[in-house]
Parts: sequence; structure tokens; C-alpha cells
Amino acid sequence: MAVIAALVSLAVPTWGVITRSHGNNAAVSLVMGTLEQARLAAVSGKKEVWVLFKNDDPGKQASLRIVTREGIGGTGAVPFTSAGSWTKLPPGITFQTGESTLMDQKPLAEVIAAAMGTALGASISPATSIGGVMFQRSGRIGIPQQGGPALLLRLRSLKGPLASPIELSRGSGRASYNSPSSKP
Repeated sequence: MAVIAALVSLAVPTWGVITRSHGNNAAVSLVMGTLEQARLAAVSGKKEVWVLFKNDDPGKQASLRIVTREGIGGTGAVPFTSAGSWTKLPPGITFQTGESTLMDQKPLAEVIAAAMGTALGASISPATSIGGVMFQRSGRIGIPQQGGPALLLRLRSLKGPLASPIELSRGSGRASYNSPSSKP
């Protein structure tokens, strides 16, 4: 019995590390996959495509959503529509705010209204933070514009920020992530 108890006491902390690591990797894969899906939708559909990042009230999961605008037109000329529902990140993973990243890029009011399913100008909870990125019809990044927030998205787990941010290329719109285990 003592041997079994000793093995269990060694395995429990390791299991926590494994499950946290799996959640972190799943969150990075989910975000990168959504960014690539939005970029491809912009290119293939020749339309403006936004990805919104949302941290809800404390205790809720972070999520992201794709919002599109068919056709070309000035603000409000062509309505925005949401593609699918909010995709939730694994429990305990949120988007880090306050570091001049994509979470500091406030989407257009029409984009937020389409994503939230509310009327234009409707209020959202003050505890909810929303950031975003817009892909142009070419697949390039349109918003944030040069000189705005960095094209970085940092994820945060319960234990603190993940080691590396997800970075977008302004020219190609492609996302990249340098896993800490892949660094020399």
C-alpha cells in the first residue's frame, strides 16, 4: 500500500501539468485554425472578414467568432453577418489584455453588434472585453492598421501567460506560433 501511495503522490502533480499543457496547446490550435479559416474565407469569398476575441465576465470562458461582410461598401452599406456561434477556448484559458495586442483593437460597432446578436449601440457587460482583427479580400490584415496595436495575440492560463504569443503577418495574414519546446 505504501508503494502505491508513493506512486500516486508522484503522478498527481504530473497529471496536472499534462492536462494544463494539453489545454494550452488546444487553445493555440483553436485560435490559429480560426484565424486561418477567416483568412481563407476573405480570399476565397472576396469579402471583409473579422475575427473577434472575447473575454466574458469573470469565471466564464474566453471565446472567438468570425464575422463577415459580403460585398464592398462603406460602413453600414453592407451588413455584417456572424459565421457560426462563439467558439469557446478550453477552461482556464483567456485572451491577455493590456499589452498593445489584438485585444486592444476595438472592432467596429457594427461588427460587435453582429457578433453579439444585438442592436447597433446596445451595451455589453463592462466586464466583457472584445478585441479583433480584420482580413481584407486579399487575405492581408486591414485592421489594426500600421501604427496601431501589434499583430500579436497572447493567451493566458490560470498559471499565467503562455510563453509565446500568436503573431500575424501583416502582408500575408498568416498566423504563426513559436512553441516554447521548439525554441533552441
